[in-house]
Amino acid sequence: MEMKRCCLRYPYLSVKTQDGLSFGGSQAWCSSRMMRKYGCGVVGMGDVLLYMGLTRPACSTDLQYGLLREDGNLSYPRYERYLRKIRRRYLGIIPGLGIPGFFVPHAMNRYFRHYRIGFRARWCVSQEKLYGRIEESLARDLPVFLAIGQNIPFWRRKKLCLYRQENGVYLPAAQVKAHFVVVTGLENGYLQISSWGREYYISWQEYLQYAKKYSSFLVSNICLVYEKKRNKDRIEKERGVL
Repeated sequence: MEMKRCCLRYPYLSVKTQDGLSFGGSQAWCSSRMMRKYGCGVVGMGDVLLYMGLTRPACSTDLQYGLLREDGNLSYPRYERYLRKIRRRYLGIIPGLGIPGFFVPHAMNRYFRHYRIGFRARWCVSQEKLYGRIEESLARDLPVFLAIGQNIPFWRRKKLCLYRQENGVYLPAAQVKAHFVVVTGLENGYLQISSWGREYYISWQEYLQYAKKYSSFLVSNICLVYEKKRNKDRIEKERGVL
């Protein structure tokens, strides 16, 4: 498989915190203990929807009003309030369990239908199509919600390595399992991701091996956001394509 470089069209979300500028959101900032422990799915969904709202006027909603500061960064207090609303209205956390991945597309679709946004979300793309779907989504300027599933059986302790990039070299930085991240780019066979408000990288081959050997593609997969055909045809017609 040829590994091309592909990334979002606009700079990714940046939140102004006491520690400086982030790369996406983090559940670690939240005042709720439940969010700090299990909130990565809420952050991932919230960030995907927020990026869409900030870069596509038709996807902007009242939940996102006033989040952007004059300097182009997000206001931290307002961002946390935004996450609370996403959790309360669309994506509740199950105590002791967190958020099953298949809850996410249902929550996104409720959001899209409520605001009459011409997009839909679906879960569980076949293993052979995963990389291509991620690449296509980024090419359409849509970040990708990625699940790093739990171990199967669940009592295993195997984890996937997250890397940081330094002068073109990928260095181990963290290990995760049963975690959600947002993919913002592809390069050199690595996924560029946002997790805990930081920029990390995942080796695609290591992700495939983890899903096959220690988890399952039923839970290690993506939530794919796509335009409804009627909406897509309307946009192309307006642009003179059809």
